[in-house]
Amino acid sequence: MCGRFALHAKPELVAEFLSAGDVTDFPPRYNIAPTQPILLAIGDEGERPNGNASGRSLQLARWGLIPSWVKDASGFPLLINARGETAATKHSFRSAMKYRRCLVPATEFYEWRREGKGASQPFLFRPADRRPFAFAALMETAIGPDGGELDTAALVTTAASGAAKTIHDRMPVTVGEPDFERWLNCRNYGVADVNDLLERSDVPDFDIVPIGPAVNKVANMGPSIQDPVERPIEDRDMPGDRNETPLGDQLRLI
Repeated sequence: MCGRFALHAKPELVAEFLSAGDVTDFPPRYNIAPTQPILLAIGDEGERPNGNASGRSLQLARWGLIPSWVKDASGFPLLINARGETAATKHSFRSAMKYRRCLVPATEFYEWRREGKGASQPFLFRPADRRPFAFAALMETAIGPDGGELDTAALVTTAASGAAKTIHDRMPVTVGEPDFERWLNCRNYGVADVNDLLERSDVPDFDIVPIGPAVNKVANMGPSIQDPVERPIEDRDMPGDRNETPLGDQLRLI
């Protein structure tokens, strides 16, 4: 499962990494949570806006996918993740998997591991090269009761592998740069053409760092929430919510 991440790279670097045009300035964010707006890249296989050869653009969407067929989202569950194994067949995700695949850029993400009967220990997952990476994601545009449109998205997850399994049994799917076009170009690449991407994470080298409990509160948004700690959280420490979030085939604990 993936329930919290960060994005604090410069907008120009993110746009270059995703080969996307229409760069919009956005502030650094260290504690992005469900229901908040997230940045995503979408593909446009038709026109190439602003001379952008890839045809990709950046936009915001609410983290928490609402299928287009939902008429009243007030009682609908918050779909922040889509299991890669069933995304192509599950009613909530199959249309987005076929027609509206997207990428969500990030610089780190967080995962919680239950330490016995005590508080959950948060961990920071961070690329060793400190470069941005991209989650595989799905997008839907929901129509509200008043007829207004709302873009929504969910991150795709798969079974954890490598050192990630020591933290959680699921991890988000990441897509490497060579496969961006294949994932985003829904017109030329069908579900069968991207199934292999759902079985792994293509970012090769992540560090896993134990951090303090400040990340548990969404109100804590500064870079200090990523400061490492030398010991796990003890029962006397603030427990916080258990948001789950893993990743990477080749990860190292530091």
